[in-house]
Amino acid sequence: MSKFKATVLIIIFFLLGVLVDRSFLYYEIGEKNKLLLEQQQSIKEDYEYLIQKFERVEEELKFRMMMDSIISDSLLSKDNSITN
Repeated sequence: MSKFKATVLIIIFFLLGVLVDRSFLYYEIGEKNKLLLEQQQSIKEDYEYLIQKFERVEEELKFRMMMDSIISDSLLSKDNSITN
């Protein structure tokens, strides 16, 4: 084999090695991206759940404050009617 053919073969195998290495690298990056997207989706679902829970608690608190105000007003009016 001539030196030229040997050099060309070495260059070809080197380039093939680089291509294979890059393909594995891109595959690993793709797998990591999939995992990150799954984690992001899970965090998004948790966040939406917490928002819904907060809204329910907020509505319940508003209702309780309204009922407390009504009860307080009725007690005050009762006290006023008793003193008069």
